[in-house]
Amino acid sequence: MILQAQISSSRAIAIIGLFSALYIVTSGLASFISQLGYPEHFLRGILMTAVILRTGKKWSATSMGLVSGLVFALIVPSPAPYLLPSTFVSGLVFDIVLLLGASYSESARSRSRLVIGAAVSGLAESIVALGILTYATPGFFGQTAQALTIAWSTDIVLNIILSSVGAVLAFRFLSPKKRTMQSQGVMNT
Repeated sequence: MILQAQISSSRAIAIIGLFSALYIVTSGLASFISQLGYPEHFLRGILMTAVILRTGKKWSATSMGLVSGLVFALIVPSPAPYLLPSTFVSGLVFDIVLLLGASYSESARSRSRLVIGAAVSGLAESIVALGILTYATPGFFGQTAQALTIAWSTDIVLNIILSSVGAVLAFRFLSPKKRTMQSQGVMNT
């Protein structure tokens, strides 16, 4: 039994590492291509949902957020003080949403809970990142209240939508129910 738990923990750590690496590489490529930062929201929604679906372990999204945030903090060439806290908070909030009201393992298999978790995670990530950018780099979004309002509302809405769409796609292609039905269909043919 202890060996099984160790294998399960090792597997979860490997999966978290793999999805963190995927997030780091794909986010870097997406940033290079788009320069807007929005593809990262979609990728985070997919990959954090995927890490939860694959591990089923509490705090897996938080761990992914921490690992990714630390790597971003160390390798991003320009100073980006928001990357570590916003990435970490996005994973933490995702896990907390799944822990509220039901068991984590049940929530980790529920499409609606995963989509809500991704959406709230996106909201939290935006608030942290935008808060740091607004106060640490005055004038980044412009000088007027109107410019700040447009920047904040646009980023928050897009982050929520893209994170949710990413979670829906991850659930669609990676959920245990889907895999079970596919394997049964293969065995029946």
